[in-house]
Amino acid sequence: GMIPGTDADLKDTFILLSAHYDHLGIGTPVRGDSIYNGVMDNAIGVAGLLELARCFSQQKIQNRRSVILLFVTGEEKGLLGSEYYVDHPLVPLYRTLANINIDGLGFIDTFKDIIPVGGELSDLGELIAGYANETGIAVSRLPAGFSMEESFSRSDQITFARAGIPSLLIADGYNYEHLSTEEGLTRLRDWFKHVYHTPFDDLSQPINFKAVEQHLQIITEFSKRLADHEKEIHWKRGVPYMNVRLRSIAEQK
Repeated sequence: GMIPGTDADLKDTFILLSAHYDHLGIGTPVRGDSIYNGVMDNAIGVAGLLELARCFSQQKIQNRRSVILLFVTGEEKGLLGSEYYVDHPLVPLYRTLANINIDGLGFIDTFKDIIPVGGELSDLGELIAGYANETGIAVSRLPAGFSMEESFSRSDQITFARAGIPSLLIADGYNYEHLSTEEGLTRLRDWFKHVYHTPFDDLSQPINFKAVEQHLQIITEFSKRLADHEKEIHWKRGVPYMNVRLRSIAEQK
């Protein structure tokens, strides 16, 4: 879907908001269950993007830049949907200011910090840090044992980055409101071990919906700011995606 911008000079530039709606389908039965539901990966992100669409379309003051809401498939099979999009874009890639990808939302507990996965690669890092500072939330890095580079390359944001579009995944942090960091990480590790990519990623698992709402509110408000942002978003010097971006601009592709 697309929500047109209102500014005469900026409406032909775009913020791309994305989420993947595929999961693994029917697979090897585990304890008699062969349906791999994918509630957290990534039905919850799809629901979040639908809510983002509602928020953007119903706000009284429309954003200056246009917003594309993109639901892609084939992420679990190798980012196939997002790769198809960058090969067949709705609008020229060089006119897409930035991508915010949603792959999961916080569900363990409300949190005091966020982790901008990929933020160190472009101006998006400074922009999300400025937003966080204004709203009283901290910005953290992934804990030891988690790789920022690996996390950035595991979902559709890497496809858009490789096409030259500055991209970001805003993850919930590990400084929780009601749990210690170690308690939260223990629950998360247990989820990855026993639930992730299994039939048990379903609606029977515990979900802290206040955390879901908090996470989506952050993504929504930051996305709105981007859609009003006047300046271009640039890759940091030395980041390999910068040359792709420059070529895209030069060739107007």
